Amino acid sequence: MSRPERHSVGRVALATDGGSSTPTDRLRRWLELPQATSPAVASDGTTVLYLSDESGYLQPWAVPRTGGTSRRLRATPERVGALLPSPKGPGVVLFGDVGGNEHWQLRLLDLEEPNAPLIELTRAPATVHGSATWDSGGERLFYTSNARDPRFFDVFSLNPGRPEPPQCWLAEDSYLTVLDARDGRLLVGRNRTNLDVELLLLSRDGPPRLLNPHAGEQSVLAAGVGSDAVYAAANPQRERTALMRLREGTAGPEFLREYAGDVELLRVAPDGRGVLLSVNREGWSETHFFDPGTGEDRPLLSGPKGVVGSLSFLPDGTGYVYDVSYSEGHDVFYRSLETGKEKRLTRPRNPLPAHPVEPRLGSIRASDGVSVPYLEYARPDRPSRGTVLYVHGGPESQARPAFAPLVQFLVGEGWRVVAPNVRGSSGYGRTFLHLDDGRLRMDSVRDLRELVDSLERLGKAPRGRVVVAGGSYGGFMVLASLTTYPELFAAGIDIVGIANFLTFLEKTGPWRRALREAEYGSLTRDREFLRELSPLFHADRIRAPLLVVHGRNDPRVPFAEAEQIVSTLRRLGRPVELLEFGDEGHGLHRREHLLQTWSKAVEFLDRYLPSPTKAPDGDAPDR
Repeated sequence: MSRPERHSVGRVALATDGGSSTPTDRLRRWLELPQATSPAVASDGTTVLYLSDESGYLQPWAVPRTGGTSRRLRATPERVGALLPSPKGPGVVLFGDVGGNEHWQLRLLDLEEPNAPLIELTRAPATVHGSATWDSGGERLFYTSNARDPRFFDVFSLNPGRPEPPQCWLAEDSYLTVLDARDGRLLVGRNRTNLDVELLLLSRDGPPRLLNPHAGEQSVLAAGVGSDAVYAAANPQRERTALMRLREGTAGPEFLREYAGDVELLRVAPDGRGVLLSVNREGWSETHFFDPGTGEDRPLLSGPKGVVGSLSFLPDGTGYVYDVSYSEGHDVFYRSLETGKEKRLTRPRNPLPAHPVEPRLGSIRASDGVSVPYLEYARPDRPSRGTVLYVHGGPESQARPAFAPLVQFLVGEGWRVVAPNVRGSSGYGRTFLHLDDGRLRMDSVRDLRELVDSLERLGKAPRGRVVVAGGSYGGFMVLASLTTYPELFAAGIDIVGIANFLTFLEKTGPWRRALREAEYGSLTRDREFLRELSPLFHADRIRAPLLVVHGRNDPRVPFAEAEQIVSTLRRLGRPVELLEFGDEGHGLHRREHLLQTWSKAVEFLDRYLPSPTKAPDGDAPDR
């Protein structure tokens, strides 16, 4: 397998501590490298807004488009999950929740008076506001809310400048998301499952129009409204998502261009006539500009090689900003479409603790012939303490070559880290994505065993020194691996993982249940299968010590999942430890908690897998 080339951003300064620091000190230096995400350009065209965790969790920041000093726009007591600047005024909508509970509320920040009180656009702490977008005129904000029924999302609009109640545009018993709006036309996605989406075009003068009628499944990863059509990243009758054009009254989607990977991000230019998109090619991102009028596709070799998280046009369409996560960090860049010149707008204030290790892309051939890819991080010049298999969540997700401070820290401490993309992962086509459906679920767990066997033959996974770790669905994979192959793994680290599919589906946020049942099985029809699948009911087979980490406010995988597996293992007399956080939800979002968790994990691994040789004191700078 190969990966696309990208421009380098140059070597960076490295820190040195003379070899006297502790593992916690070294971990802190990696975690203190701020990550800048989700950039968007303010209506003045000169200010780039973005989210940064420089203060310890995500908050809104700003930097001049021409480069310069970044400044925090507002100190918020809780994280900001997204920001949406108005296309025509100084207002910026901030998504905020409390303690990681994902009950997102919308507040308006005035860029001209950033210290003034935030205007509360929604005041319903028990309600989830799931998505939002501005109309191109900047007068109206569209958003979704599950206030009517917690199982479903309806579509509303409001004018932040007028004291009037929100208007309901569409209410039905569905999971709806707002995607884009232009000139009074609103594009809405109706999720039949996580992988099957219907696109609806709404206006005030008639019923919703279905743009992509289809039988079976059709995934839509992104979509936007153009001047005379809707453009989408969709996969009708094909393995991967391609660039499609949809017009009202036509027989179906019009295929425009296919790429060597999934089209996963898409933005329509302000004039409605060009499309900026990002393609996932074996995990790395490629950016393109497509002109629907001429059919010309222009590859844009933007920034360092890595994973592009978002794309956003300047108001006049002459350039765009984007964020990319790569081996040296997660930063915001600006690129001119007219000149091709590019500028890095954010950078860490502190030097990197060490030169980061680039991942190597590999694959194994499973016993049934399926190719299973993985990313491998290792320092060949250091003695290995063992191998950490880190399994991604989802399961419709993918291990990608993004900035991973925890991975870099573990590699610096002497571990080899392998991030597998077992069957059921996204990024490898429709067929691969469905290879773990229903009764095939445990085939993905077998992939982990066969990967370890292959790595052992290569001398990269010494028997008795392999750790399995993962979060969310990856946490289920940890528990399933320990119960299915109890002699294979020396330890496990389960972060917000599923232990019991019955209680998980019963207690997950009601707006999520139907979509999750489509993936795992129905509580009504498949209870016996879900019970058999659940690691909790096979916990007596676990022999390896287990560290469990969970937030009490988790709306996706409730805290009860951690309580059940921990109490069961304690009753059985098995080594298990629980680290819980009262102000976290699904995953860890505060730096202090990441530091506490992985410091605990290092101590946990040192206790059960002491280094066979003297552990390194940390990465020294290259000379």
